[in-house]
Amino acid sequence: MMNKPSDMKNLKSRKLYLQVYDELRNYIVQNQLQPGDKLPTEMEMCEVLGVSRNVLREAIKSLEISGIVSSKPGVGIIIQEFSPSFLFHSLLYNLYGDSTELLNQTLAVRRTLELGFMRQAFDTLTSDDLLLLDEQTRLMREIYEMQKLKTAQLSFGLKFYEADATFHKILYSHTENNVLTSIIDAVWACDKYHKQRIHSTYMEQTVVKHEKILAALIDKDFEVFSQAMYYHFNENYKNL
Repeated sequence: MMNKPSDMKNLKSRKLYLQVYDELRNYIVQNQLQPGDKLPTEMEMCEVLGVSRNVLREAIKSLEISGIVSSKPGVGIIIQEFSPSFLFHSLLYNLYGDSTELLNQTLAVRRTLELGFMRQAFDTLTSDDLLLLDEQTRLMREIYEMQKLKTAQLSFGLKFYEADATFHKILYSHTENNVLTSIIDAVWACDKYHKQRIHSTYMEQTVVKHEKILAALIDKDFEVFSQAMYYHFNENYKNL
């Protein structure tokens, strides 16, 4: 006779609103509802599901947090267009907390993706993009120069991260891969607030790395660009 596993939960104990959440999600999939379509009224759903309005609203709130639906007063509950950016932002925000290890893992994913797509990024950048990259690189250097003159401040750190993040978003802006750009954007959004204060040495190293990347792009030299990218990420990981 099999021993009763002590670490398994009785499914009957699962919160009712989560069961309703699953039912509503399955309803959307099975009926192939599209963005802009509406769910039945609250009264109709409560009657069919056999739950109270409070339980139903908890489930709908979870669907809203997941980016699946939105509630519009006077209109109803509308199916939202899928947004990978919203999905990854929500996922990483809930995973991170104060975990440095989880942060490092997501940065490792970003490193693998950026290096994996750098050929495509290199081939699709335009002359206008190079001007935008130059603008962000100059901005990073300006912030670094200001940082040297003052004690480390949160405002400088956030501005520096924003310029750095914008540089990378521009770099991959024409890859036509929404999942890639969404993950990069989500990782940057979490990383920016995870390290609120950054020192001048980090800024100086980061500026130099981006100047090397930009110079290779201007020279249209993929081999040098590739080397600069690997150096950028390897050195960044040593500083984590």
